[in-house]
Amino acid sequence: MRKRFFRFWCAAVVLTFASAGIHAQAAPATAFNTQPEQAVLTRLLPHQASQFELGTMISPNGHERFRISSDNGRIKVEGSTPSALLFGVNWYLKYVAHVQISPNGDRVGAAAFPLPTAVIEKETPYTYRYALNENVDGYTSPYWDWARWEREIDVLALSGVNAMMIERGTDFVLYQTFRDFGYADGDIRNWITQPAHQNWQLMGNLCCFDGPISSVLMQKRVTSAQRIIARLRELGITPVLPGFYGVVPADFQTRFPKSHVVPQGEWAGFTRPGWLDPRDPMFAKLAAAFYRHQRELYGDSTIYDMEVFQEGGDSGDVPVPEAARDVQNALLAAHPGARWMMLAWQGNPRQDLLSGVDRNHLLIIDIDHDHVPRDDRQKDFQNAPFLFGGIWEFGGRTTLGANTQNITERLQRLGRTNGNMIGTALFTEGMNTNPFAFDLFTEMAWRSEPIDIAAWTADYVQRRYGAADPHALAAWNVLLHTAYDLHITDVPFNSERDAAQESLFDAQPSLTVNRASNWSPEALRYSGDVFKQALPAMLQVAPELRVSETYQYDLVDIARQTLANESRMLLPQIKAAYDAKNESRLHTLTQRWLQFMDLQDQVLATNRYFLVGNWLNQVQPWASTPNELVRLNYDVRSLLTTWGDRKASEGASLHDYGNKDWAGLTRDYYRLRWQTYFQSLDESLRSGAPPKTIDWFAMGDAWNHGAQRYTDQPVGDAYQAATRVADALQMTSTSYTVRDASTGDTLDARQAGTKTAD
Repeated sequence: MRKRFFRFWCAAVVLTFASAGIHAQAAPATAFNTQPEQAVLTRLLPHQASQFELGTMISPNGHERFRISSDNGRIKVEGSTPSALLFGVNWYLKYVAHVQISPNGDRVGAAAFPLPTAVIEKETPYTYRYALNENVDGYTSPYWDWARWEREIDVLALSGVNAMMIERGTDFVLYQTFRDFGYADGDIRNWITQPAHQNWQLMGNLCCFDGPISSVLMQKRVTSAQRIIARLRELGITPVLPGFYGVVPADFQTRFPKSHVVPQGEWAGFTRPGWLDPRDPMFAKLAAAFYRHQRELYGDSTIYDMEVFQEGGDSGDVPVPEAARDVQNALLAAHPGARWMMLAWQGNPRQDLLSGVDRNHLLIIDIDHDHVPRDDRQKDFQNAPFLFGGIWEFGGRTTLGANTQNITERLQRLGRTNGNMIGTALFTEGMNTNPFAFDLFTEMAWRSEPIDIAAWTADYVQRRYGAADPHALAAWNVLLHTAYDLHITDVPFNSERDAAQESLFDAQPSLTVNRASNWSPEALRYSGDVFKQALPAMLQVAPELRVSETYQYDLVDIARQTLANESRMLLPQIKAAYDAKNESRLHTLTQRWLQFMDLQDQVLATNRYFLVGNWLNQVQPWASTPNELVRLNYDVRSLLTTWGDRKASEGASLHDYGNKDWAGLTRDYYRLRWQTYFQSLDESLRSGAPPKTIDWFAMGDAWNHGAQRYTDQPVGDAYQAATRVADALQMTSTSYTVRDASTGDTLDARQAGTKTAD
């Protein structure tokens, strides 16, 4: 039987950049006001916040650190920085109080917390614990209000994050910048994309989608961004802001004939904005205006994100080293000492770009997803500092799973072997899925000793549900052998190395379809038969533990994923019935497929995290007129379905990239597509003619422009709905056997570890 014990060491030494002369060691922290951190506790722990005494401490070696102890009947937590202090509180919650604050539900209760019985002290060798992929501003947060942002910031701060991307409000910076250079109000507002698609404009991928953006909306976004950034600064979190690297409207060279603009071609069916040669005298003027307006609105930062040639682009006749030098010079002129953040993704950063810049002032997010991971990042990045990126989810999708070996083994190995690794980056394309992977990844920056993943998971189960329930442990042992043990080389994948497969319920219908979006894995990356054992185990968890928000979320997620996996078992049977011209068999199987989709919608409807209404109902407060509400609704709806216009959706296969297992979306869109398709197969068998062609884009665009209203409140009982799923799949809730996917050996489903991870 293959053992699943991952042990790893995190080098607790000062990381030195020998050739670059850069040190990850921070200066000893000075005292700071702990009132903002106390306010976080008041919001997250209203019944227990008064039990905590927060304080500051000096770190003798410059590494951020925290200390947990008791003092005069209170829980005392000290930190060398605000981030270390809050993560110290989180460590106490996890390993002393055994409760949980998570992106997908809390289990805290109202009872008083226990005092620590021993002093606990931890440190991190990493300077940065960064969060948020640029795409989060599209797939998750484009229309969040302040209350939603406040919650997210609190959870990320408690998880040790000390740098965070904020793109909201950059639209108005661009607006002011180009107005300074003579663009009319209407012209530049037509160029700026609406919020859910806007981050791709900031990366140079597209422009002008679903415009014009309104002046009122931009002003609302400015006010919102200012509040978000102010809160980050209160908590010692560095706001990472977009920088200027030359993106200009298509007619810029027409307006300024002496300028040198390089056309960038297309990205996924969209025309990319032009790229102004950074050596051009106009570049320095535009950059200075951009940074001036940005500073006036949001203040200064020390990290600026710029994605030159992101997923394509063309340098034309521009020498890349010189261009990169001038992009960096413009940044440093406005913000001396600032870092230029960039992605290691699909061939970037180019070697010629790295050769032209001061690499001491770079910060590379390493999310490379080559088929064979590249581990010599000192060589690849020419010793530029980098962060290890965790990206196990794309498009904001709801698929359960992650390649945990990348987190528990490779992250620590690269930290030991690459002197230029100075931190971690939580870089999923959307947020608020896979709370297990989130918890594991954010904790690893603070781990300097080996851990046993099974024991760590047992601790996770206890804090998430309130006890080490044997059935909960059994369910999570199943998950550790399946969804969180992805076999990344077993099936073809098209760039998403560390992500799980999608549900075929969400795919554009076909008898041979093997994924919903173009770039995802093409088959199950673990044993579906083994995974099926998790649901009956979860249904046997003790009744008193089932009431927690965290159990309810996980039960729905596991039931949802069980049904999603079943789609991959059922579709080949449907194809075989059609190919055999067996009308009766085809009818039986397609009705079973639709029944599963109905069950999925019902189970999703019981939990607030799986409601399309939560996504759509965020939009209305941002709209100032009925016409604007129509455009903004199209903005958020299309991102789930067609993604863009017909050319992008069909020609570049962007459709369904942002697919979600959400109640309402499943019922009114995904199910309708499959029902329509199955009807065409039935008609084909009756008539003997090929199935009729269906305009899938038109169907998606109709939903995008629809006026259906969806609730943002859960309906029904999650346990009953999940039980109906188990019944429909003829699962037994009285016994279950777990087998190792690679050896076939029987595993003890209830033995998820007896040691503790702390």
